[in-house]
Amino acid sequence: MATDFNKAQILDNLEILSEWLSVKYPDDTFNLVVVGGAAMALDGFKNQTKDIDLLLPEILPAALKEGISNVSRAKKLPPEWISTNAANIFKKLRSPKELPEYFNEISRTIEIGDNLKITLIGRQALIGMKLLASTPSYSKHTDDLKGLHPRKTEIEEAVRFVLSVDNDELRREDLRIVLKAIGFDFDELTGNNK
Repeated sequence: MATDFNKAQILDNLEILSEWLSVKYPDDTFNLVVVGGAAMALDGFKNQTKDIDLLLPEILPAALKEGISNVSRAKKLPPEWISTNAANIFKKLRSPKELPEYFNEISRTIEIGDNLKITLIGRQALIGMKLLASTPSYSKHTDDLKGLHPRKTEIEEAVRFVLSVDNDELRREDLRIVLKAIGFDFDELTGNNK
């Protein structure tokens, strides 16, 4: 049941979720940190996405899970139209290293309702996450990177981040290919001239 969401559909689905939560859990408030394609769509960098990836919360509260499931059934959305997969990946990455400080920066906050607020991750963290997810065999994230039109300094920082997480030779070769596809030279960026 593949569904693509544009900016208006993302906001509409979140508004329905907010309304449902306000009826069922009127005293609760929810803050979501949105990353990936949904953050890009909401900031105008791409037209649509398949889901809403969250960096936070790492574990969805029961009320939010129930609301997501209810909206999924009512609107015939995929069960994981809101996903914590990104949060789980980054939870694993944090040990033993902490994420760079710019992962705390935000692009903007959107008040969906009195009980639901979403925060969009900042540009540098988004570029780093997209580069980390990019592989030559799966062009979706590479295409997203192209859509962000990163500056050289942003890509240099993203490469530092990715290599701090995974510095094996296969990753370095993947980065060479992905970076070339978006107009950058891995060896020039890292000071490695093979």
